[in-house]
Amino acid sequence: MADSLPPRAPGAEEVVVPFPVAREHVHAPKNIRSTLIASSIRSMRERARLDDYLGLLEPRWAELPTIAIAGIWLPLEAGIAHYRACDALGFSHAEQHDIGRQVGNRVHGTFLGTMIRSAKGVGVTPWNALGHGRMLYERLFDGGAVCVTKVGPKDARMELVANPLVAIPYFRNAMRGLWQVALEFFCTRAYLNEIGRTETSYKVRIAWA
Repeated sequence: MADSLPPRAPGAEEVVVPFPVAREHVHAPKNIRSTLIASSIRSMRERARLDDYLGLLEPRWAELPTIAIAGIWLPLEAGIAHYRACDALGFSHAEQHDIGRQVGNRVHGTFLGTMIRSAKGVGVTPWNALGHGRMLYERLFDGGAVCVTKVGPKDARMELVANPLVAIPYFRNAMRGLWQVALEFFCTRAYLNEIGRTETSYKVRIAWA
């Protein structure tokens, strides 16, 4: 279930992380970082759902838990097979979101912890994490892109484009959890709601306290 967001304060919008190229020139990823899949599979194992997950994987990707070792690129088709299998497991939206939070802690924890320590004494806010949105995304995919727009002092909009994984509900819910935990390195509580999507793009509103 989506988080409850506070009312948005009116004000001029400001793009703080633009797309690297014009939206129409953003190409879809060819590869996905194995760390993302490996961490997600670990969550299946911790929930005693690994056998169910394996039974739902496309046969050509039956060895995915073995080949998804941390730190390599895998074809995007492996990611599609993985997230389709996860989606078919029937987790609630809240469970999918929680799994995304777990994955976010594993995937981004060290990087974001280092960022906080390096900025100690300067003051950090979720804008620090959002300002690195492109870098965080590109650590996981070699195509597609994100854009972050400031719509208030503690209010942002993030859009992910040219990534076919957004057609899979599990992926969208897990990504909300992954982004939320990244933001909560810098604040008490972050709120993310899906506000629009197509088959290849995904838009969320972000607020925090």
